[in-house]
Amino acid sequence: MLAKQIKDIKIRKQFAKNEVNTIALKFLQTYYFNKNTSANKLGEILKTKQKNYSKTKIVRRCIITNRGRGSIRPFNVARSKLRELFQYGIIPGYKKSIW
Repeated sequence: MLAKQIKDIKIRKQFAKNEVNTIALKFLQTYYFNKNTSANKLGEILKTKQKNYSKTKIVRRCIITNRGRGSIRPFNVARSKLRELFQYGIIPGYKKSIW
């Protein structure tokens, strides 16, 4: 479990670091270069960067338990822990329906 957390943190850092570079390369490729050798080199660079560190490889995880499944987006908490938070009244405004 700890290994997955460390891997996820590493992917997030690398994505944040390379995001600006990929946006700049895409801009250069589409607007400044024609279909010649320099544009092809930029395309190859983009492919390798997107393959290694892409946004889709980032996993949403619970901030309390680091669980990878059942994470509710607005709260960033797993559904089981979210239920407990609702039950004890830590998050107000929700009622127990059928638990």
